[in-house]
Amino acid sequence: MSALHMIGTAHAGNLKLDVDLSIEPGETVALLGPNGAGKTSLLRIFTGLLPLTGGRLDLSNCAVDVPRAGVFVEPHRRPIGWVPQDRLLFPHLTVRQNVGFSPRTTRKHVDQLLEVLGIGDLADKKPDVCSGGQAQRVALARAVAANPDVLLLDEPSAALDIDSRHLIGQLLEDRGDRATLLVTHDPVEAATTADRIIVLESGHVTHSGSPVDVRTRPRTRYAASLAGLNTIAAVADNATATTSDGALVVLGEPATGPVHLVVPPVAIALHRTVPDGSPRNVWEATVAELQPAFGRVRVVLDGPLPIVAEVTPAAAEVLGLVPGARVWAAVKATEITVHPA
Repeated sequence: MSALHMIGTAHAGNLKLDVDLSIEPGETVALLGPNGAGKTSLLRIFTGLLPLTGGRLDLSNCAVDVPRAGVFVEPHRRPIGWVPQDRLLFPHLTVRQNVGFSPRTTRKHVDQLLEVLGIGDLADKKPDVCSGGQAQRVALARAVAANPDVLLLDEPSAALDIDSRHLIGQLLEDRGDRATLLVTHDPVEAATTADRIIVLESGHVTHSGSPVDVRTRPRTRYAASLAGLNTIAAVADNATATTSDGALVVLGEPATGPVHLVVPPVAIALHRTVPDGSPRNVWEATVAELQPAFGRVRVVLDGPLPIVAEVTPAAAEVLGLVPGARVWAAVKATEITVHPA
């Protein structure tokens, strides 16, 4: 039994969404995609604000939108909690009244949520006295107070302070059987919060998998960019590929035609002299920039393959890596993943 299951189509302006996805009870899913991919429109479909043109949508194993059968459940009757980007708090109600707006909640539950989210002192005040972070907590508390089967969050951490992010994260961890769909542009938030990541591009799901799966086996250029991976446009001819700059790359798997070559930064070995051994791709490069990153150093290289390598601070010191230094870079053919362009 899925908390949410959709196989359907819809139109949002000039964008056609054609989506197949499911979310299980108790699962937290992060939805990522470039601007204009249809992420917010997809949430509007789930809430009932944008009807399907074909297919079906089920919530908690009950059909709520089946155009062909004439089934459409109104937004207020769907077991969904929604926190939109603009929060949409009721300005004439107090914070407590906003949170307790749903008939499916109780005064006790409302007070518990106010306390957990650190906004109890605002309970009898109007939303206009709340900071951005406080207003976001009020909107989240209102959505959770309704005890929804599915919680939809549209960029909930945008422009929030550290305390607000921490409190919201704590609340999301205590989810029970509630399914959560989190729209975000932050791959770190997705990787640390979600059980699974769904990538949406041009109205279509292009990847669905664990954070590790998306990071290590991205299926599109956008998915690779989320993980900080190198993506190189090239044209493949069996065991080799030629980049737009004319560099020849040996592949670990045969391919033909336009491709994107995905290379993890940690797979690129740097040497002070021409390396020996098994790497099939070796080239001389110039260090353009050094970028500290989570206890490691990202090394931006100029050369036949403009690429980013990643090394430890100790290795950077031993190699004498400074902007302008010349190094030899090597990567095994088996470390390069090939994706059709």
